[in-house]
Amino acid sequence: MTLKSTFFYVFLLSFFFSSYSQTASNNEMLEKIKNEGFNNSQAMAMLGELTDVYGQRLTGSNEYFEAAKWMSKKMTSVGLQNVHFESYCDDCRGWSMESFNVEMISPNFMHISAYPLAMSKSTDGIVAGDVIYIKKYKELDSIKLKYSGKLKGKIILLGREPQRKSLTDTIFERYSEAYLDKMAKQDSAKVKQTYLPDLLKSWEADDVKEEDFLRFLESEGALAVLKSRSMYLGVLHPDGTYFYKEDHYKPLPYFTIMPEHFGRLSRMLEMNVVPKIRLNLETSFYFKPENNVNILAELSGTDKKLKSETVMVGAHFDSWHAGTGATDNGASSIVLVEALRILKAVGYQPKRTIKMGLWGGEEQAFLGSVSYGKKHFGQHDEKANIESTKVSAYLNLDNGAGAIRGLYLQNNKYAKPVFSEVFSSITDLTDGVLTIENTLSTDHETFDFYNIPAFQFIQDPLEYNSATHHTELDVLEYVPEQDVIKNAVILAWTIYKLSENKELVPRKK
Repeated sequence: MTLKSTFFYVFLLSFFFSSYSQTASNNEMLEKIKNEGFNNSQAMAMLGELTDVYGQRLTGSNEYFEAAKWMSKKMTSVGLQNVHFESYCDDCRGWSMESFNVEMISPNFMHISAYPLAMSKSTDGIVAGDVIYIKKYKELDSIKLKYSGKLKGKIILLGREPQRKSLTDTIFERYSEAYLDKMAKQDSAKVKQTYLPDLLKSWEADDVKEEDFLRFLESEGALAVLKSRSMYLGVLHPDGTYFYKEDHYKPLPYFTIMPEHFGRLSRMLEMNVVPKIRLNLETSFYFKPENNVNILAELSGTDKKLKSETVMVGAHFDSWHAGTGATDNGASSIVLVEALRILKAVGYQPKRTIKMGLWGGEEQAFLGSVSYGKKHFGQHDEKANIESTKVSAYLNLDNGAGAIRGLYLQNNKYAKPVFSEVFSSITDLTDGVLTIENTLSTDHETFDFYNIPAFQFIQDPLEYNSATHHTELDVLEYVPEQDVIKNAVILAWTIYKLSENKELVPRKK
């Protein structure tokens, strides 16, 4: 055997043993993660306390800040490092509810299932008035011409009667193999992303589109507004008015009511029977910029060369005010904490630093993550800085509480081999579908703007879109325990693999 041949065989042998050793190490770590995640899970206990005790977490509110303080203590108690707050909005106001009631008192009594929209003002005690039906309000000049001098002491029923949802519809859904296969085979992204600064600017205009109309109602002496939307079986979808800055308008009392009650009121008016409504609303406004915080934590990297690089995971922590924010987005927030707890509990020392962000103000135009991006990666009109290039990937979780079925690649075809490798070891836990498609409307778009490989997981819808998203049913009962436990294991493994990889996740441009 020649010297050259000897070196070749030694190289092959060392490569074989190195690969075998790495595979054995990965398998051992995966089993540790599974054992800790499935047998010692703290996820549902944490989620129960967050949602049942601390409840809704509206941006700017005292309730949000109390929950954030609890979460930061929980992060510290499970061993996460560098737990701290970062402010994201110095002019967002707070709003809380104290009491409300809505009922029809004529021509007979009916308690109306209702919920106030966030940022609505209080009534002047208990008030009552006849109902006036305004179906359209976009043509404000014609509204003024028709209703000037006619709204004093009235309750406004606003919008068209909601269409009844079919009771034969499937409210609960898990993705089928056929649907997932179709997603995987898609060769190009069909959904187009809007340039982030343009998206944020469009939301600024859209958020205040009702302001002139509401100001007119108030100037005319209207007492309150009632609206609705098509939902299943009495579900209420209140969310907010999006007037969340300290200098924004404070709308008159504004409620969403259940579709069936809206339908009855509108049909009575069409028969020239005028219902009379009695209602009250007690709310409070306050200005506490200290409430507006992102919650950050990490597991510090240990590799001399790689610890300056990061793997980031994120979810929004804020919610709307009608439910307890369990599916949007408490479950995802807890899954992130549980995933890092698992890695800490099994003794994993990451090569890259793992950073976690729980963002505030996502429901109000990504306020929390946008602020973080500007602070750490650069202003939107500047070139992204060096820190952004050291982020291997950003993983976002915000599609309800359903099981992870794969990943939206956000049109980043170069990242596909990396995640194929990640999911290939956990086929017993997830389908690991990788679709080139973009998905929109959550915090991964902030990081994608900086050309950071940013991804949102594919999750089973369950009742998210049909019943719990931004409704009073966003509560713990609609969070499947096994899905949450499994998601934390999947995320822990994904983080581990990305931290261990020799190279950063490829960028798409």
